[in-house]
Amino acid sequence: MEYNVTDNPEPLLWNKFLSGDDEAYALIYKQYVQILFSYALQFTSDRELIKDCIQDVFEKLHKNRTKLKQTDNVKVYLFVILKNSLINVLKKEQAYLQYIGEIEGDPSESETASDKLEESEDDKNVQHIVRQVFAVLTPRQKEIMFYRYIEGLEIKDIASIMEMNYQSVQNLIQRSIKKARECL
Repeated sequence: MEYNVTDNPEPLLWNKFLSGDDEAYALIYKQYVQILFSYALQFTSDRELIKDCIQDVFEKLHKNRTKLKQTDNVKVYLFVILKNSLINVLKKEQAYLQYIGEIEGDPSESETASDKLEESEDDKNVQHIVRQVFAVLTPRQKEIMFYRYIEGLEIKDIASIMEMNYQSVQNLIQRSIKKARECL
């Protein structure tokens, strides 16, 4: 049977995947792989590492689908899993780089996604403004602004991803906006 995203809201599609439907699994992958890739760029600019982590996330999902729980928001669920996977890999990589740095004397530093914004003539001015704003924001503020204004996530979903309570998320968003306005 051919599945269409409009015919299968996320919870229904997720349930079909959990019950063993490989077509639903493939549709979830197809629907979210690019979103997850873009999301992961805020943690690292290493595109191959991101691809590996996304592949690992989907392999683990498929392998453990009988143990997974129902979710109403597949995107947030996948964000949380990918974020945790990336953090674990990056921590291991950082420990390795520190070790190599001690041996060689100078650890290599990787640039973040915000350092590597692609420039085009049409949006050069906008990127300049975004860089100015992001330069004054803390990493946590950058993360929360990404979730809220780039991904358009609800506060409750952001709270889940960032492991914060609802009110703290609201407060951090307000502080981030205030700091951005002061910058502008």
